[in-house]
Formats: sequence, structure tokens, C-alpha cells
Amino acid sequence: MARRRSSPESLVKILLLTHKLPYPLHDGYNLHNWNYVRRLHTEHEIHLVSLGRREDLPDEVAGWFASVHTVPARPDPVPSLPHKLLHVFDLDEFFDRDPAVVRAVDAVLAEHEIDVVWTSGAKMLVYSERLGLPTLGDIADEAAKEALHDLKTASGAPWRAPTLLRAVRGFVNTWRFQRRFLGHARVCTVVSQIDEATLARNCPGLDVRVVPNGVDAQFYAPQLGEDGRPVLVFEGAMDFRPNVEGIVAFFDDTLPLIRAQRPDVEVVLVGKRPAPEVAALDGPGVTVTGFVDDVRPYVDRAAVFVCPLRRGAGIKNKILQAWAMEKPVVATPVSCGGLELQDGTNILVRESPADFARGVLELLDDPARRASLGKAGRRTVLERYSWERQARRLAGILEEVADKAAVTV
Repeated sequence: MARRRSSPESLVKILLLTHKLPYPLHDGYNLHNWNYVRRLHTEHEIHLVSLGRREDLPDEVAGWFASVHTVPARPDPVPSLPHKLLHVFDLDEFFDRDPAVVRAVDAVLAEHEIDVVWTSGAKMLVYSERLGLPTLGDIADEAAKEALHDLKTASGAPWRAPTLLRAVRGFVNTWRFQRRFLGHARVCTVVSQIDEATLARNCPGLDVRVVPNGVDAQFYAPQLGEDGRPVLVFEGAMDFRPNVEGIVAFFDDTLPLIRAQRPDVEVVLVGKRPAPEVAALDGPGVTVTGFVDDVRPYVDRAAVFVCPLRRGAGIKNKILQAWAMEKPVVATPVSCGGLELQDGTNILVRESPADFARGVLELLDDPARRASLGKAGRRTVLERYSWERQARRLAGILEEVADKAAVTV
């Protein structure tokens, strides 16, 4: 007997699986989930199973869900070296499958007839595979490309067997995981065309759709603006390796070229958990803030927002937020993956250190140009990157995935 949709036509009953609670809004994963649930819960019924502690979820946010089941995240095991070597390519060792999460999922299914499973992030696909329910694999950022970069970096570094082994394991297991676990998803969503192309190559025949990130343009509205000082701002998690590598390279290769012309340039690095090599940059003319409750006052100081990343996946929320605040942005091509941009109109895209430095210096010397780029960036956000727009896209895909399984008995 084929499965029948349990819900009225206008309502989809959704089981959302997340590896973190969608709060606080301190990283892209939480922003992604919080903004979508905030908009989808008024039209659909959403049941949440998440790693985390229920008491950490504000009542207002919990109220968006028809039910909330939380499972405390268990500590990562510390296996012995022989165990590591014996299980180096064991997917069950690489991606955790917690029996407590399985029980929580089963508890929801025992009480509610679910139309579609929405897995947020690749990690949760291990829990939806066995259910036999129509599934949306909302993986956002494709991981194999990053794993391949780590492998190439490890291969080119001085010989360190543990580092190389971790990189080989990461790449092989990420690729194998995608081939094994993405196949049960009716549709997979990613945030950029680059991620779509990579995933389609790794998993031929997979239905991959692009739903870009959004930004709250009202929250990230223009504020007081720069005060005339040559301040460069970068914002992001400061222990995230692509951010760390990009910032260190910027200080090594690009900032000296800028300061050769403008020695008064200040740099503000905003973000939680600075890695040691980032923390060490703090000093005269450089501020490393560490965690801040609100990034807006810091971004607001920027004469130029810089995004000098040399690797990374997905759409950079940091650029969307800077655009929304009417900040002129200079970014490397890899920082702009997935963005609909016009170089010279709403952003300056510069790759080499010399070109990047020239782009920053041009803007520092031209207030009118800075203002023009900033206003064009905000227009781009308002026209293409509102969370309302992206939520409509995601809702349509969830409804489509559910309807593909909806038949009359």
C-alpha cells in the first residue's frame, strides 16, 4: 500500500532534524534554521529533534514547534591508536549515530504522522535514512570540496603522517558519506551554484536545488556610518580554518601593501574564539574583539569591509550583512561563491594581494565610490537575498517533496 499524505493540502507536517538548537544566532547554521522556522511555522506543523538542552531554547522559539525533543550532545570518543587505524575508513566512526537521537525520532513518529523529514546539515542524514519517509537533505554547504582542499594542503606540507592520514580520511569518508546517505533524499538543497555543481558530480542523478542564504535587512540596516577613519573590518568565527587562513594571509601579503600607502589604516577583526594565530595579530592598529553580542556596531565603523578568503564553501553571510548595512566590500573570488554580483557595481572582486590592496586603497581615497558601492550592495540584498524570499523557495521544495509521496489509497 502506498503512503498517503496525512495533512490537509495547505499543511505539511515536518520533522526537522538538527545537530544544534536553532539559537543563539551566533553562527550560520543557527541563522539558517532560525530564520526558516520563524517563517514556515505559521503555515506548516514542525516537530523538532535536536542535539542540545531544552532549557537553552527560549520559550518564544520553542513555541514555533508543534513538539520539541532534545538529546544532550555526547562527548566525542577518544579511541586508541590501534582502534583509529583499524576503523580509519569506517563511516560509523566518522559520522556519529547516537541511539538516543534514534529513540527521540521514533518517539515523534509514534505520536505524529509525518509528511516529510527535513534534515538540516549532512550530519543528520544518518537518522533519516532508515525511516522510509520523503526527505529533504538541506545540507547548505557541500563538504567534499573543502575536504579535497585539506588533502591537497596536507600533501604539500612537510611530511607529517597523522596530518596526512586525517586529510585522506576526511576526503574519502566525506565522498563515501555523500554517495551512501544522500541517495535517500528526494531533493538536496545547497546555498550556491558551486556547491550544486560539486555535489552533482559526486552523486550523479541526485536532485540538487540551490536556495541561497538570506539576511535580515531590517536588523542589519544602515546605522551611523563610518566616522572618516580608514578602518577595515572583517567579521566571522575566528576559529574557522578558512577564516583563519584568509586573515593570516591578508596580514602577511596584502596589509603591508595597503599600509605602505596608508600607514594610518586600522583593522578590526570581529568574531568568537580567535585562533592563536589570529589573537596574536592584536596590537597597534589592530583590534581582535573575540566574541561580541552584536556585530553591527563594529561593522558600522568600517570604511571598507574586507573578505580575503582563499577557500570556503557556500554563501558568506558576512558579505550579505555588510551589504545590508551599505558597506563597500572588497572580496576575493572564492569569498563570493554563490552571490549574484556585479564587480565594480555592488562589490570589488580582487584576487592577488596587489590587486586586493589597490581595490582597498581606491575606496579609501574615494568616499563617493564607497557610498555608491554600499548602496548598490543593499539594493542587491533587498531584491534577491531576503529571508522571506528564500523561505518561500524552501517551503515550495518541502511541499513538493511531501506531495511526491502523497497518493490516494
